[in-house]
Amino acid sequence: MSALPSPSELATAPAAAELHVPSSPIASDARERLSGARRALILFVIQGVPLLGFGAGVWLYLREGVSALNLGLLVGMYLLTMTGVEVGLHRYFAHRTFETTRPLRALLLILGSMAGQGSALLWSAVHRTHHAHTDQPGDLHSPVLGRHGAWDKFRGWFWAQFLWYLDVPAIPRFGRLLDRHRDSPASLLSSKEDDQAHRLARTLPDLLRDEPLVRLNQRYGTWVLLGFVLPTLVGGLATLSWEGALSGLVWGGFVRYFLVQQITFAINSVGHTVGVHSVPTRDHSRNNGVMALLTFGAGWHNNHHAFPGSVRTNFRWWQVDLGYLLLSLLARLGLVWDLREPSPEALSARTSSRMT
Repeated sequence: MSALPSPSELATAPAAAELHVPSSPIASDARERLSGARRALILFVIQGVPLLGFGAGVWLYLREGVSALNLGLLVGMYLLTMTGVEVGLHRYFAHRTFETTRPLRALLLILGSMAGQGSALLWSAVHRTHHAHTDQPGDLHSPVLGRHGAWDKFRGWFWAQFLWYLDVPAIPRFGRLLDRHRDSPASLLSSKEDDQAHRLARTLPDLLRDEPLVRLNQRYGTWVLLGFVLPTLVGGLATLSWEGALSGLVWGGFVRYFLVQQITFAINSVGHTVGVHSVPTRDHSRNNGVMALLTFGAGWHNNHHAFPGSVRTNFRWWQVDLGYLLLSLLARLGLVWDLREPSPEALSARTSSRMT
């Protein structure tokens, strides 16, 4: 694995330098665009299927309520997969804000993949691109870029929430690109091809050089399926019935999947439109306490954009960052280390006295 910057450098570095992202926008051209039928299929798979599953949960609730077991499966699977997204995909793989053991790293990758938001490497590449071009040309899911007027901004919210990926053709192609380079994933870094998938891959020099990690990443479909199999098995074994297994699938599988997906995606939309812009940054990022609780800290989004290399997003005593609390506990147990935080001087220089 490539050498990383020092903790102080990484916690305070500008986003593009910290994340190894090139300065040119990572946009697609007309030749790469997906067909209308392919776009409709992707929209149905990513949004339609989870919505149907969520609807099944609503129907079951209206018909028979929700049992303690199913509520436990919903909450438990939510906690696991949201931890995988925020602590694993976001703070570890995308930003490398701490170091950990290989077994825990594998667990974080699996839990994050179970959320069904793309493989760890794809998720990290898109997020690193977002930080390099936040709310500027090249940002793949900004809700405010080029938006003028109330109606246009309203459309921008839906764009950032769940439509942006229809115009990112690299998303369905990224896994196949890594498969073609599975014998030497690092060869992607020297490739002269210039389509969007290759440009995204080149944001990941630290991750692509770790071949065991790439192999684990390429089992993404297995991990997504595991996110539905686990609650199904628990529900079925706990009740010794097929009905219990089906209920577990609905509540711990589909309803959980839909909630984690929409709440995480809301960081793209709500996180740049609703809340307080307390720390001076070049973008429209916002701090939102409700989103922070739901996402285990990502909702302190303005804080995060001010210090993208920081392992913590809470800069005031009353700002709750559940992800950082978990990492602090794991550090005490010796399972994570090298937690990267901005120095008090850097924090004081960037934060404002009017921060609320």
